[in-house]
Amino acid sequence: MAAHELVCNGVRRRIGDGNDTLIWGHPWLPDEPNPLVQTPMPGTLQGAMVSGLIDPETRTWDISILQDLFIATDVNRILKVPVTPHYKDSWYWPNETRGCYTVKEGYRRIMGEVEAQPGIYDKWLHLWKIRCPSKWKLFLWKALSNVLPTTTNLILKRVELDPTCSMCGLMHETTMHSLLICDYAKFVWHESSLQLPNVVGDNFAAWFGDAVSKLTHDNLFIVIAVLYHLWRARNLAVWEKKLPRPSTVWKMAESAAIAWRRVHTPADSDQLVPQQASQSVAANSHVNAHPSQFSGVAMHCQFDASFNPRSKAASVGAVLMTHDGGFIAAFTSHLPACFSPLMAESLACKEALSWLKGRGVDSVHIFTDCSTLRSLLTSAHVDIYFYVGFSVEASKSIMSSFNSCSVHYIPRAANTRAHTLASTVFSQDGPLYWEAVPPNSIAHLF
Repeated sequence: MAAHELVCNGVRRRIGDGNDTLIWGHPWLPDEPNPLVQTPMPGTLQGAMVSGLIDPETRTWDISILQDLFIATDVNRILKVPVTPHYKDSWYWPNETRGCYTVKEGYRRIMGEVEAQPGIYDKWLHLWKIRCPSKWKLFLWKALSNVLPTTTNLILKRVELDPTCSMCGLMHETTMHSLLICDYAKFVWHESSLQLPNVVGDNFAAWFGDAVSKLTHDNLFIVIAVLYHLWRARNLAVWEKKLPRPSTVWKMAESAAIAWRRVHTPADSDQLVPQQASQSVAANSHVNAHPSQFSGVAMHCQFDASFNPRSKAASVGAVLMTHDGGFIAAFTSHLPACFSPLMAESLACKEALSWLKGRGVDSVHIFTDCSTLRSLLTSAHVDIYFYVGFSVEASKSIMSSFNSCSVHYIPRAANTRAHTLASTVFSQDGPLYWEAVPPNSIAHLF
C-alpha cells in the first residue's frame, strides 16, 4: 500500500478503441512529465471518452473534432497516439518492454536516472556480456570498481604496510600501476605484441573503457586474459616472494585463452541451419551470425529502423536478398510516430513483412539487430501492455501466413545495408523502392 501513490503516478493508458479511457482525467498521452490533456475541460464533456475523438469510418483521429476542442499542443500530441480499434484500452508502465511494473522501474522513478561521473566506468552491461571465464569478469569488476587489494587501497583501509609495488619495488602500487604502468607489466605487454590504447593518467576504468571501444572482440579477450594473469603474478610476488618471467605470464595467459575458447567454441558452432516451420514461426539466434551463414532456398530479408527521440519520427529500411547474398529488392519508408526505439523496430518489422507478403514471397529468413524484438517475436505467448504489443502481434500474424518464416538476430555491423536505408529516408517525402539494382547508398556493400 505504501507504493500505491508511486504506481498511480507512474502508470499510463494505452489507447485501443478508446471506450474505457477518459479524455480528461486519465493519463493517456505518452509524454513526460505530464501525460494529461492540457486543454481546459468544457462542462458538457465531463466523463467523455477518448472513443468520441475517433472517426468510426476511417478508424483514425477525427481532425475536425480535435481542432475544435483542443489547443494546438494537445492536437499534435494526440495525433502521435496510434489508434487500434481491435484492442481494448489497458494500463501500462512506461519504459518497460512489456509495459509491466517492476520494482526496478519503480526505483528508477523515485531516484531518477543515475548519471555517470567522469572517470567512473559505466558500461557494466557490456562487461557482463563479454564471453570469457566468470572469474576474469569478477576480477575486472574489482579492478574497474577500484577495490583490488593494492597497497594504496589497503592503506586507505588503515592497513599498515609498505606501499611499494612488490613487482618493481619502485613505485606505490595502484590498480593502474600493477596492470599497466609497472615496468614488469610493461615487459609482459611487450611479450604479447598487442596494440593497446595509450595510457593517460592513473584511471584504469577510463583506460579500459577506451580499450573496449577501440579493440576487436578477439583482442579484448586476450587483453582480459593478460590482465588477469598479471594480477596472479602480482599475488605470487606478494605471498610467495617469487615472480615468473614476463614471457611465462604471457604464455600462461595465451594458453588459458586458447583452452577456454576450444571448450566454449565448438568447431561446428559457425554452421547454423535455421529450422523451417509450416504455418508457424521458427526462430534461431547466433550472437555473431551473418546472413551468409544461412543456406537454403528461402530468401533473406534484413530490416532496421531509425528513430529520432526528440521528434519521435521513425523510418524503416529493408533489403531482400537471395540466400547467397545477391540483391533482389529494397525499400525504405517513414513510420508513424514512435515512443521508443523498440516501438520503431517492431513497426519496421511489420512493414517489412507486409512488403514481403505483397511481393508474393512465401519462404523467408528475416534478420534484425534488435535482440529484444527477436525474443518477443519468437516467444509462444507474451502479454505486452505497451503499444509495442500491437505491432508485435500483427507481425506474428503475418509471419504465420508464410509457408516458412524464421527470425534471427545479427549484430549491427552485419545489418549495415538496412540501417543505412532507414537512416537516409528522413530526407525523402514518401516510400522509395528499388528492383534488381541496389540504391547507390548501399551498392558498395554487395
